[in-house]
Amino acid sequence: MTYHLRPSDSLFLRVLTARDGGGVRAGLISGAPGVGKTALGRYFADRLGGGVEYYLCHHWTSDEDLYVRIDPARVAALAGGIEGVEMEDAYRAGVLLRAVNKSRIQPVVCLIDELDKAPERVDALLLEFLQTGRVYGAFGEVWQANLENLFVIITDNGIRPIAEPLLRRVFRYHMPYLPPNIEADIIRKQTGAGAGVCRLIVQMMTAIRQNGQSSPSLQEGVRLAESLPLAHSSEEVELLLRGWLCKGDADWEVLVEMCDQPHAVLWGEMRR
Repeated sequence: MTYHLRPSDSLFLRVLTARDGGGVRAGLISGAPGVGKTALGRYFADRLGGGVEYYLCHHWTSDEDLYVRIDPARVAALAGGIEGVEMEDAYRAGVLLRAVNKSRIQPVVCLIDELDKAPERVDALLLEFLQTGRVYGAFGEVWQANLENLFVIITDNGIRPIAEPLLRRVFRYHMPYLPPNIEADIIRKQTGAGAGVCRLIVQMMTAIRQNGQSSPSLQEGVRLAESLPLAHSSEEVELLLRGWLCKGDADWEVLVEMCDQPHAVLWGEMRR
């Protein structure tokens, strides 16, 4: 899917590239799942003509995932004097070290996705890196990034608060949904669905976002539009609505309040 750049996205990128006050240039993009946070990071890397070092956070994320992991087998080979094994072979680079190494030869965006899924201590690990652009090894090694080439973009979905010291270190951007007319146009261009069908899908997505218990993404709207030609009845359209847009009964009730039989309305729009 082609990335649609919002005016606020452009400002975020301008601030990120212009920032100069020591340390790593970094930004935090917050927003609902599916609004395009990760896609903006990849778009930025493409625009820079550089690479992306990507890491998706989990509840087990540790300093080794970010910095450097020691490979026990290679350490044993090094200690045993096996020919051809060097000190650097004992390491497996984490995402920050990979970004540091790449920054020495080209621009790079280090994309730390869904930080709010990681333990809070990861915030402190990132803060230390953002202040210096350095990664430290277990044996006293130091790897220093080329700060002119390094950008860090962090995303979060609001699962937990991000530590305040880290928030002070980054430019914070809350990414909104695209305007409804733009979402409808993207769905139409991606799927070939009729304009009326696409507008109705976006109206349903917006209603759930505002009054339901979930936040349907643009990608889910696209998948719904792609699946509609497979339906042979309004009852099957209901299954598609529940399968793509509604995460539970509360979301479905929002659609029923919007129009008494949302599946029949969408089915009728399809057949026009």
